[in-house]
Amino acid sequence: MSNITVKQAMDELKSRSGYSFVFSSADVDTGKKISVSSENQSINAVIEQILRGQGLTYEIQGKNIILKKVNVSDQQVPKKNITGSVLDVNGDAIIGANIVVKGTTNGTITDLNGHFSISDVSSNAVLVLSYIGYKDKEIHVNNQSDFKIVLNEDTQALEEVVVVGYGTQKKEVVTAAITSIGADDIAVSPSADVAAGLAGRLSGVIINTRSGEVGNEGTSIFVRGKSTYGSNTEPLYVVDGIARTEEDGILSRMDPNDIESISVLKDASAAIYGSRAANGVILITTKRGKTGLKPTINVSYNHSFAQPTRIVKMADAATYATARNWANITKGLEPTYTEEEIRKFADGSDPLNYPNTDWYRTVQKTWTHQDKANLSLRGGSERVQYFMSGGFLNQGTPFNNGFTYNRQINVRSNLDAKVNDYIKISLDLSAKKLGRVLPRDGSVNGGSMYSHVALNLPTILAKYPGTDLAAPARDGDNPLVQTSGEAGETKTDRWLFNSQANITIDIPWVKGLSLVGSFAYDFYQQKYKQFKNVAYVYNYDQATGEYSKIIVPTISSPSLTVEEKRTENLTGNVRANYHNTFNEVHTIDAFFGFEESKAKSSMLKGYRGNFASGVVPELPFGDSNTQTNDGLWGETARINYFGRAMYDYDNKYMLQFQFRYDGSQNFPKGNRYGFFPGVSAGWTISREAFMSDINWLDNLKIRASWGQMGNDVVDAYQYMVLYGLTAGSVFNGAQVSGLSQKRAPNPNITWEVSNSYDVGIESRFFGGQLSFEFDWFKSRRTNILSKRNASIPAFTGLSLPDENIGIAENQGIEFMIGHQKSVNKDFSYSISGNFTYAKNNVVFSDEAPMAEEYQKAEGHPIGSSLRYKAIGIYSESDMADSNVPKRPGTMAGDIKIWDANGDGEINSLDRIRQDLTDIPQIVYGVNLGITWKQFDLSLLFQGQAKVINTIQETWVDPSSGGAGNLMQWWTEDMWTPENTDGTKPRLGTPNKINGTTFTNINAAFFKLKNAEIGYTLPVAVREKIGVANARVYLSGTNLFSFDHMRGMGIDPEATGSGYGGWALNPQRLINLGVNVSF
Repeated sequence: MSNITVKQAMDELKSRSGYSFVFSSADVDTGKKISVSSENQSINAVIEQILRGQGLTYEIQGKNIILKKVNVSDQQVPKKNITGSVLDVNGDAIIGANIVVKGTTNGTITDLNGHFSISDVSSNAVLVLSYIGYKDKEIHVNNQSDFKIVLNEDTQALEEVVVVGYGTQKKEVVTAAITSIGADDIAVSPSADVAAGLAGRLSGVIINTRSGEVGNEGTSIFVRGKSTYGSNTEPLYVVDGIARTEEDGILSRMDPNDIESISVLKDASAAIYGSRAANGVILITTKRGKTGLKPTINVSYNHSFAQPTRIVKMADAATYATARNWANITKGLEPTYTEEEIRKFADGSDPLNYPNTDWYRTVQKTWTHQDKANLSLRGGSERVQYFMSGGFLNQGTPFNNGFTYNRQINVRSNLDAKVNDYIKISLDLSAKKLGRVLPRDGSVNGGSMYSHVALNLPTILAKYPGTDLAAPARDGDNPLVQTSGEAGETKTDRWLFNSQANITIDIPWVKGLSLVGSFAYDFYQQKYKQFKNVAYVYNYDQATGEYSKIIVPTISSPSLTVEEKRTENLTGNVRANYHNTFNEVHTIDAFFGFEESKAKSSMLKGYRGNFASGVVPELPFGDSNTQTNDGLWGETARINYFGRAMYDYDNKYMLQFQFRYDGSQNFPKGNRYGFFPGVSAGWTISREAFMSDINWLDNLKIRASWGQMGNDVVDAYQYMVLYGLTAGSVFNGAQVSGLSQKRAPNPNITWEVSNSYDVGIESRFFGGQLSFEFDWFKSRRTNILSKRNASIPAFTGLSLPDENIGIAENQGIEFMIGHQKSVNKDFSYSISGNFTYAKNNVVFSDEAPMAEEYQKAEGHPIGSSLRYKAIGIYSESDMADSNVPKRPGTMAGDIKIWDANGDGEINSLDRIRQDLTDIPQIVYGVNLGITWKQFDLSLLFQGQAKVINTIQETWVDPSSGGAGNLMQWWTEDMWTPENTDGTKPRLGTPNKINGTTFTNINAAFFKLKNAEIGYTLPVAVREKIGVANARVYLSGTNLFSFDHMRGMGIDPEATGSGYGGWALNPQRLINLGVNVSF
């Protein structure tokens, strides 16, 4: 604002901020002409500009600015020159910070080294320091002449700019439900999986770590819950403006030190990404250089000690033997073990013949290690800005005598350059190399190696006493043989390369108009090699004392499988942007863009068996008579038109429209294009004149949105007939291959569509000390692809195509609340919490026409199962009562089933649809931060509720051919003839517990997810040792949990992962780290 009066400037400041001036008209010349710049200025800096040259002092009290003439006695105080420097908490110089003598216009800004000097300053003066993104600070001069001043980041100010689709917006004008997290909070977790470290930090985002397998934690992410029962439930990931995919997830293997911010688009704001945005969009922005920042080198290193949060508690040998006997008695069989044998299992007097093997503790280490390191260089001038980094991760084997590992190396370079006043260019390059070695079966999860760990009998030796020789175990195999590498290995190497070039051209003859172009090329390659080798265990002859080597029967001869995948992605887009403000209150922010993307992928696979030796595990050395091969190849393409237009009146009334017109190759020509619009509006009530007297209210905004998004992540070419090769027929004595139809086409296949609704409120109080946000949301998913299998009799033999017939709904609420305060210069604290409730239900799915209402999926959560409702244990009196419904063969001690339809019988018609699944309906987080002098402490608590964990039903019957062990938990207070009040069912029943709610365990928990205490060296010490900043810290993750599954040794987060989730629970990390910058 230029050439306006002091009165006009005061009125404008009041309308924009709510601050009112209080003064005597005799002291202030309100008609004086002045010029004021308010962009990126603090309130103090604007006040100083308005009062410049009038000999006034001021004091801010609430929303009032009290003006007074400078006291004559103050003017008579001797003046002096002062100097100093302004730094951030990391010791980096702050360039361009404002330093003003309070109540005067005497001031300056810091230079490129953060230094400043001011003349004619009295000893009783107060310096006011301000800089955008940092909290203002006041310093009393007193007798000091040289100052070293540290400014703290202003969390609220840093949130002023929010990353949205294809750009940024000031938070005060954002009309969408967007959750963001910054670099400091992202890097705080020692977890190797960035996604796992975000759990409990983002409202509306449900994150669970399903396993502790290094390099494959199986982290699941749902934005506002699960909204579809279709094939794709993953959110879309966008990195620096480009949609990207990666095996195991983008976030899982990204270096947290490279990330500047993460934003989650949860409502109509995602419509800008159209056909792939129905499950939400996660925007990842990487770090860049900064103008005016001198070259800064940052080094970080941490070493972690890792262990599973829990170890599954399987029965020990004596308990197993007792349980096996009870199961036999139930079946009318003789006990397997005598009381004397059970005693020997318990007392360990004969470990050779009566061992007591804890297979988990035998196989797993108590602690393993993890190392992470990162080196980065960041800086910039007016012309060139740069950020470069390199990172390393090494996760060691979790197994005793193990050979497995997971390693990653990553590098990144982000360069920005200003060619001239109108043209800017940037080039981003990043690469990753990931290497992983696992046991023979390719995973420690699933029904592979850890099924042996879980189900191996405790009455069997793992290795012979006093030796390292493995004994025959379940199926003749032994997990110790697999973890040692003797039985072979599975090795996976991955290479990823991402590149992106951008150009921005400002059109000088049209204010606010610019053209932006972007081109990205991504390359991914994976090499997979699984070698299964002959392995040996040993028998022991007690008579001779000799050991004989025998081959493990599961692998009779060595074999090798190799596989190579390659994927290339090309993405290019151009946009025309327009941003301008008219008459200082009318702002238009709009763009229109075009994007095209193409992808090529291929896979080659080969196999050979009957290797003569395992010495050289390469294909040429296998038997060519056993060889097989396979392969895949494909191309995909998309064309998109998209845009957004926003009108903002004085940061008070906001209206936004956005759209995307998407084309996908997954659908036939008539259905290939879809239009996905989104509309949102906001009203900042606190800027209204009638709110100006409410001094304690800083901001109050309501917003609402509606948007339509799509989902085209489906099997391609379903609109075409699928043929497959068959053995064919014999012609002229020769077999001739043929073709047969494998799948009927669906020429009408089209987009899965989500209509999203959101109403929210944002508020801030008491100078930013207290904040609160609340959202109500609802989405309705239609055109979900599913088959009509349920309404077509199975005897027809028809294989039907997917059709767009499904409907589901998801709705809930979420809120965030936060409080922060600087008590004094040495002590500050913050506390924040977030809460999300999201409940989904199936509105329509194809089901058998005569199905009972209580058995239908409709009206129940997506993925809910049909189960018998367990209502206790059948007693002897129940058995004698003919009015108590029972299944045939029921005995006292069996699980008592609820007669759902009341027909007096227990059969499949009594199964009921469950109201909970393994995806929590409620998640929440509480974050506490404290700083005192050089120390800092942060605590993150995470919780979930209204969720179940269905535990392994195969772990409860030790009489099934002696196939496996059972959980210790099942043996505690189980029903026996001597314990008829037992709460667990008897063992060995023909009416097994399979399919009952008895195995549905409440998986709610409250965890200390992350804790960290750090110490930053004082400035004086740092100067002596020549570093800009140095901080050491001790942290931990998954430190403790209050839940219902502790007695089982199962982490409730491992829900739904079968053997894997329960074999390797999520990892607990104890971490030592250091950050140093120069």
